[in-house]
Amino acid sequence: MFNRHARTKTCARIVFPAAVVGWFVFLAAVVPGNAPALLYRTPVGTLKDNCVVFHDGAFYLFAMYRREEKPRDQDQWRHVWLATSTDGAHWRDVGPVIQDAPFGIYAMRVWKAGERFLMNHGSFTGEAQDVLRLWESRDLVHWNYLGPEYDIRRPDGQRIDHMDVIPVEEAGKTVYYGYAVGGILRSEDGLKWTWLGELPLTDSIPTRVVQEPGGCQRIGDTYYLLVGGFYPGSFEYATATYIAEKPAGPFRPDYPAFRLNGYSGRELVALWAGYCRLPDAVLLSNYMLDPGGRFWWHAPLKRAVVDDAGHLRMGYWKGNDALKGAALPCETGRVQLASSCSNCNVAVDGTQITITAPPRPHVRWITPGKPNIAHAFLDTPFDLDAGCVVEGALKVTAMDSIAFPAAGICLEQHDQTATAILFGTWGQTEIGTLHWPEEPKLEVADSTGVGCATPAGMPVGEPCTFRLLIRKGIFEIYLNDLLVQTYAARNLTGRIGFLVQDGQGVFNIPKTWKMDLP
Repeated sequence: MFNRHARTKTCARIVFPAAVVGWFVFLAAVVPGNAPALLYRTPVGTLKDNCVVFHDGAFYLFAMYRREEKPRDQDQWRHVWLATSTDGAHWRDVGPVIQDAPFGIYAMRVWKAGERFLMNHGSFTGEAQDVLRLWESRDLVHWNYLGPEYDIRRPDGQRIDHMDVIPVEEAGKTVYYGYAVGGILRSEDGLKWTWLGELPLTDSIPTRVVQEPGGCQRIGDTYYLLVGGFYPGSFEYATATYIAEKPAGPFRPDYPAFRLNGYSGRELVALWAGYCRLPDAVLLSNYMLDPGGRFWWHAPLKRAVVDDAGHLRMGYWKGNDALKGAALPCETGRVQLASSCSNCNVAVDGTQITITAPPRPHVRWITPGKPNIAHAFLDTPFDLDAGCVVEGALKVTAMDSIAFPAAGICLEQHDQTATAILFGTWGQTEIGTLHWPEEPKLEVADSTGVGCATPAGMPVGEPCTFRLLIRKGIFEIYLNDLLVQTYAARNLTGRIGFLVQDGQGVFNIPKTWKMDLP
């Protein structure tokens, strides 16, 4: 708990060993082990706005923590939760390392300066979220509040929140740049900060409600600044990428891959993006909203991928292979079309499934007819609630010169519908509900296209690989090891299938593993 009787006004020690022991006695009485999630959640209460730090061979997951709901928001968030992992996939509860602070604790960032670790988080003066508070630690577990003289405020007194910090070499010495909600700062020692001004973003893209930097990282010769908010073309919260050649900017929108993650429609499942720095790689962290909507999950870590054109994307991190448990059999003996379809066909040959859905007659010579969709499910139901990792490959080819073909994956639901992910060859990925038993129809709820870092469809005639991580009604789907989307699929039967629109699709029989999580 917060030590209100500290001998100095500038330092308050947080969480004594006895308090930690007492907390875990309480946890053991309430929940026997981690609550199920993809990938991690607190056993009781909820985390939010996660921050992952790598140090000395281990991952440290920090998050603002709400033990119980209270009427005033800042009264709920008075704690910092910590979990640790040796592989980045399986997490162990440490518990609240800051408890019962006398002020609200919002989103945070942790960095190292010299021999100590520092943490900043958003906080309040009265009802105004106008201050960053700083803490220090030698071991990432025991934290001291440094006191009001180290608090950081904007000159105009407006909102400020979490500040990501990076070291930069200037004139032969290490200095620090901070990227906060509200502006950019600089420090000679990582402790005392100078305000430089508003975030130096060019082009004045209108951002609704908030503008929240998740982090900045130099990769190669470019600085990649992640900024969350509500952008044109995305109804829900999204993360955008700005780039610069200098740590102080100016930062310009990376238009070809501007939306790092987000949603075009009203479905919000995953949000946020921050950096996790390893000695030999840069990862990205984010979090998910539970399908019930009352708590959040820490999502699987992603790899920060910069392509040949210099665009940042969220990629599959091989460390997540640690989630693969026992291999599961995949039966294909009775694969058949799930509904009536004009001139459609499905065939199984060895390790492949071929689905054919020829285009309908054209309306005019350059206007395709109504989409023709065929889909089929594997005969084996999987325990998707316990979690599965699925890997496979697909290829789609055109059957005429007018209709653009598409292919994808679908998850069967109990009411003769399916959640479908359709990779179009016209530069767009669509996710939504596939309806049948009558003529199949895809009701699109989310789409990825021009300006998105996530894969916008797939090329004609080229094999592509896919990965599916699914548990407790939420899945992540990757195409060619790039994150496509995080999405919710409810009322599932456990059967996984494939669909084709206006062409021919060839799918490898996927490999499937039970997810190795408690």
